[in-house]
Formats: sequence, C-alpha cells, structure tokens
Amino acid sequence: MSFIEKLSISGQTMLIGLAVVFIALILLIACIKVMSLVMQEKKPAPKKAEAPAAAPAPVAAPVIEEGISPEIVAIISAAIAAYDGRSDKSLVVRSIRRKSGWNRAAREDSICRF
Repeated sequence: MSFIEKLSISGQTMLIGLAVVFIALILLIACIKVMSLVMQEKKPAPKKAEAPAAAPAPVAAPVIEEGISPEIVAIISAAIAAYDGRSDKSLVVRSIRRKSGWNRAAREDSICRF
C-alpha cells in the first residue's frame, strides 16, 4: 500500500468521523428543542381588564426599618399585590429587608453563566 493510498483512506476515515459527530450534534440539538417545546408550560390567555384595580392597602401596619419611607413600603406592597394578582386585602407586609449586592451578583452568576 502506497503513501497516497494510506492518505486517501485516512482522509475518508476522518470525513466519516466528522460527519458522524456533526450528525449526532444536530440530532442532540433537535432533541433538546423538541423537549423544551414539550415541557414548556402553557400560559393562560391574559384576561382583558377594563381598568386596573387600585392596589389594596395592607391590613396590618408593616414593620418599617429605618431609612425606608412609608411611600416605598406602599409601592412595594402594591407591586407584590399586582404580581400576585390579589384584589382582596389579605396581603400583609411584615418586614422589608435590603439584600446585599453580593447576594444578587451571586444569584445572577449562578443563573446567567453564559
């Protein structure tokens, strides 16, 4: 077997290997896409509201740490009520604590690595 024949066989082997690897990667990507579509939660259609309801005021007086004004507490409780979708007055904010910047940075680092 000459050098040219050996080179030809090795080139064919390399091309077959690369084709197998890329086909396997394409199949893996397709499987992941299909699984993400199957496992995706179906969100209900948003209800059309004529006018947004006013956020309920907290029933009990919230515990306010020093440095947080009552207006900020009202805004936070209104945002929680709007997020939760509650229109009744069962929401009670018991405490508001500031998180350190390191906590948020660590959370973003562990969630958004790429």
